[in-house]
Amino acid sequence: MSQQITIIGGGVIGCFLAYRLSLEGASITLLEKDSQGAGASGASAGNVQPVTGDNIAFECKLGAESLALYRKYLPLIKAESGIDFREQDTRYLYAATTENEERELRDMLSHMRSAGLRVEWVDSKAVKGLDPRLSPDVIGGMLHQDCMQMDPQLFVDALALAAQRKGAKFVIGEAQGLESSGGRVSGVTLADGTVLPTESVIVTTGPWSGQLLKDWLDITLPIEPCGLQKLHLKLKTGGAPLGCAVRWGGVNIVQRVDGLIHAGSKRDPNAFEATPNDESRDWLLQQVRSILPGLEMEVAEARAGCAALIPDRVPLLGPIPGIDGAHMAVPSTDGFLLAAVLAQMLTTSILKGEQHPMLEQMLPARAVLRR
Repeated sequence: MSQQITIIGGGVIGCFLAYRLSLEGASITLLEKDSQGAGASGASAGNVQPVTGDNIAFECKLGAESLALYRKYLPLIKAESGIDFREQDTRYLYAATTENEERELRDMLSHMRSAGLRVEWVDSKAVKGLDPRLSPDVIGGMLHQDCMQMDPQLFVDALALAAQRKGAKFVIGEAQGLESSGGRVSGVTLADGTVLPTESVIVTTGPWSGQLLKDWLDITLPIEPCGLQKLHLKLKTGGAPLGCAVRWGGVNIVQRVDGLIHAGSKRDPNAFEATPNDESRDWLLQQVRSILPGLEMEVAEARAGCAALIPDRVPLLGPIPGIDGAHMAVPSTDGFLLAAVLAQMLTTSILKGEQHPMLEQMLPARAVLRR
């Protein structure tokens, strides 16, 4: 008989887990209080982009593995769901406008090459060949050619549908607690008082995970909410598409297949209550205009989401201390990139008892804050 697993949270992590576990024959119920991708996942850039900066050696290895898994599963997910999520290979220029930025990027480049990623250094002349609208202040940059981008909401929808066609059940409802028997999870209590019976639970509620586990199990983990502001820009009539995606000043600028240019993110101190605001809009526009002064565009829409922030950006993945059968999968602001590899690691761990070499440093038990 297949193992009964309930996933709490319907973002890209939860939906990828539902898909992978269903592929392996597990009996999956995914519980989401809104709709899949309604939080940070649907508002993201949709980038599978190793690496964006912090903890470079760790991100390179894990990100490269996740990218390979995306390439393996994307055709299967598209065929199973019938949804075109507008994926594309994309080149990312990590631009340097100062000597200090150049030193940091050259160090990043060496780590990325060690992980087998396709990167190269380009000088200012080559930069102009990528897109003549780039700032003359760009003295060079790292050209990262191992990236993908897709429509994030369409992809989460595709994951959800593919998982359901493999037998997963999606339930709209809000989890209020865990039931246990003999020290092991036996069910999930819903807001209306009903209980979903289950043999295992996976918490994938991103920035809300810390408070849930504190309330349910009196466990304190270093998970903080991180509000993120983004813009979707539209080229003015006659404007040429971007020659490449650009990362500079902490902002990713990437053109989607539908023509919109995603620019983000700016951190929002309101976190859980993050909503589009003029200050963030103006700052993001300033960043775009500084690095791409020749780009003629206008704002199509503003978005905001809330992601988890974890020290050193090391995900919390694996068994939750204090109760058997409970697991968690919470990345740190880079859930879209890591969804494939975290789903793979937890699937093989739960169903086959196999531990990925990098899982040890992500175990929640190592991060519990002692009182």
